[in-house]
Amino acid sequence: MKRILSLLLAITLLAGLCPVALAASPNGFLTAAVYNYDKGGYDDAREMPLVNLRLDGKSIVGEMPSVILGERTMVPLRLIAEGLGATVTWLNEEQQVLVVRGGRNILLTLGSATALVNGKSQTLPDEVPATLISYKGQGYTMVPVRFFSESLDCQVDWVQASYTATVDQPTPAAGETTTGQVTTGTTSDLLAPLDKPVDPQSRIIAIDAGHGGSASGAYYEKTMEKDLTLSMSKKLESILKALGYQTVMTRSDDSYVGLYERCDIANEADADVFVSIHCNAAENAPDFQGLYVYHHRGSSSGKEFAQYIQEQVCAFTGAVDRKINSANFVVVRETTMPAVLVETGFMTCHAELTNLKDDAYQTRMAQGIAQGLIKYLNDHPKKAAPSETPSDTPSEAPTDGQAAPSADPSSAPSADASAAPTADPSASAPVEEQAAASPPAGLPAE
Repeated sequence: MKRILSLLLAITLLAGLCPVALAASPNGFLTAAVYNYDKGGYDDAREMPLVNLRLDGKSIVGEMPSVILGERTMVPLRLIAEGLGATVTWLNEEQQVLVVRGGRNILLTLGSATALVNGKSQTLPDEVPATLISYKGQGYTMVPVRFFSESLDCQVDWVQASYTATVDQPTPAAGETTTGQVTTGTTSDLLAPLDKPVDPQSRIIAIDAGHGGSASGAYYEKTMEKDLTLSMSKKLESILKALGYQTVMTRSDDSYVGLYERCDIANEADADVFVSIHCNAAENAPDFQGLYVYHHRGSSSGKEFAQYIQEQVCAFTGAVDRKINSANFVVVRETTMPAVLVETGFMTCHAELTNLKDDAYQTRMAQGIAQGLIKYLNDHPKKAAPSETPSDTPSEAPTDGQAAPSADPSSAPSADASAAPTADPSASAPVEEQAAASPPAGLPAE
């Protein structure tokens, strides 16, 4: 009998605690449904404590209030992003949201407890992901306010007595202003916060996916370079087409294309610029990583173009900046327009290869290249048609007709000012006139 009485007393106490806990919220409650990504639909509606949101000392309120979910304060993405002057791009088919503010960027995947912050994977606090909440028949994207705001260099505090989250932005530099923008994209419309292109319909961009077919390129951790370069090149093509540019691909599938043939494709298309995408390798330094953009050593316009690409890709991806470098690669020498070769990262570094294989990181890489292209082309308007009597030597003419030597790894800069690790030219560098890199053992030869 005593045990039964004790059990009844415990049940009574628990029943009494529930309304007490709910009554703890000073702002009341909101009834809404949270999307369940495992079952592919909304769960039953539930009550959530309401939260006040203050930005730089001012209360901000939207159609969807801020709430507590899973012991984390969740705020409407549109409301906080526009308040912080961040630019938001929706990638609907991937269920991803790209947020950029100044030199910071966040890639959130709805329903995922991990996010990319400046290209580096991070786990969200308490593993509470960005998610959809249905309120009054409308769906709203909600994000954890502390993780989101601190990732954009803001300070976040919590006032327990009033259930208020405060977000304070750092003081902007003199003359610096921010404006928010929200756009929507799809797989073929990956419009990130890019500059508006000037007259893109008149510009032709040649995109060269390194290697292909029997030329597998570098091979590490069961990953072939040719597959990575094609994936990134297609993403770049999608972005540029969506922006209105004309594009020409030297290869669009897993086929072998000779180095001189790649140049012929770009030259015959009369492309305005040429971008070759590759991955690097340095077996003697497995921890070495970073981004290099190469130009032909005899091209001043190529050097300037490379600098545009280097700066933007590093900003978009967070990759280690190894600076631009010159080389005598066929694809940057035999093309008759400003040309660059982007070494997107080192496949011999496990951490960097993990990034290079990540679809979201590849998207950031493509967006960074696109931004560099836009800035360069906007700063260099299309010239009028040349006169009937051209100059004797085009500015981008090849310096010689001989095959270029392999890349000189000793010329690559490194972070500690010592010689950079020697890359394996046969693995990843587009070495002129050599046979394509042999597939690794166990793979069929083409």
